[in-house]
Amino acid sequence: MLLTSLGFLSPGRLWPPPEESERLRLYSENRKLFEGKHHEVFSEWIKLLRDEQKATLEIILNWHKRLSILWADLLLGEPPRITAGEQGSPEQQTVERIVENNNFINTAYEVALDVSRFGTGLFKVGFDGRAIITGQQPGVWFPVVKSDDVKEIVVHVLAYAYEENDVNYLKAEIHERGKITTALFLLKDGVIESQQELEEKETGVDDFLVVPVNNILTTDRVTGLDDYGDLDSIIQELEIRVAQISRILDKHSDPNMYGPDTALEHDPITGEWTYRGGGKYFPVSQGEALPGYVTWDGKLDAAFRQIEILMEQLYILSETSVAAFGQLKAGFAESGTALRRLMMAPLAKTNRIRLRFDPALKRVLKLAAALEVAQGMSGAVKLDHINIDWQDGLPNDETEITNTTVAQKESGLISLESALRRLHGLEGEALEQEAARIRADADTEMPLIFRPNLDTGETSTTEE
Repeated sequence: MLLTSLGFLSPGRLWPPPEESERLRLYSENRKLFEGKHHEVFSEWIKLLRDEQKATLEIILNWHKRLSILWADLLLGEPPRITAGEQGSPEQQTVERIVENNNFINTAYEVALDVSRFGTGLFKVGFDGRAIITGQQPGVWFPVVKSDDVKEIVVHVLAYAYEENDVNYLKAEIHERGKITTALFLLKDGVIESQQELEEKETGVDDFLVVPVNNILTTDRVTGLDDYGDLDSIIQELEIRVAQISRILDKHSDPNMYGPDTALEHDPITGEWTYRGGGKYFPVSQGEALPGYVTWDGKLDAAFRQIEILMEQLYILSETSVAAFGQLKAGFAESGTALRRLMMAPLAKTNRIRLRFDPALKRVLKLAAALEVAQGMSGAVKLDHINIDWQDGLPNDETEITNTTVAQKESGLISLESALRRLHGLEGEALEQEAARIRADADTEMPLIFRPNLDTGETSTTEE
């Protein structure tokens, strides 16, 4: 069920709202998985690993965390270049200041982790003498949608409960277009008892100051699908199988011995007949059994084959490959092109995430600039046009890039400026100066070309 009104903040209503209990439970479980607390989520795990003495062997294969970090790295590990105008223009200076003051790329990285593990990440824009951009955990976000269109959010509510002086409170920020209402409620036994405070504030910006970024969406969803749901059973089975193999190997790493009775010695203290090892020699008479170790063949081939099958399914369902984790054999990726071919599935998913992040980041930066203008900040300007030059997050093959760029330049497909921009990332005045220097060097080092005179048969030299 979805929230279609602000009635869930009324006195007498349960908190958190029952309509959101399933989503909040999912967030709680996925947070534990990301943090490696798998035993709190995989309820059958301990039972399957428990022996008669109730001892447990826990091996955590934290693929959840590894996958979320992978997508954030591919998206933002190589920071994108953000421009809003010409170098040195007020717009470009504004966007650079906002990005730097808010550590914007790192904030976006945190939101990208939330998009993977929760299905939705949140940006919040505020003002405190300057624009403030922060990430918000989706567990405090309660979107209110139109009753006849679940895709249209009409109010964003950020609400959380806290305790102060043994009294429980609920604080809510109600974000509407152009207005934020802050309300404080008294909580008792998980029920909203009464409203304590209410404050309204105009933002001066005709838009929400909360910007969600979703993972995969469908027509009947307002929140995105997380990356963990399809993988939980596979990862749980991998952990069980690896732990069971470890237990078996541990049990048989110290084998028992067998042999004739003559190998036993009497312990005068305990009165028991025992065997003492340590390189002792045992004479064997005719007809006596030879001493030996009790050996065991675990027949683990089937277990290792199952692990291989599970890993194959993990790569398929997570849209990754061994190349995404650096597990490459010699000769598999000898060039940047070969590596990208092996990374087709991960790059395709990263592109899908980028399609969500690109408009969201632009909207957040535009809101931040507009809020500074609305609040009368000195020197503030609006950002009407923002461009984000995304990177792919893969290591560059400098030789391949140089050869390709030189070939395109020599064939006239790109200009000298474009070549320098691609190879060295130069922009503005630095780009112009480097291009001028190269052209000057080319003019002074022009080679002499011998050309025959077709009339006299003599040759002459000219500069080419």
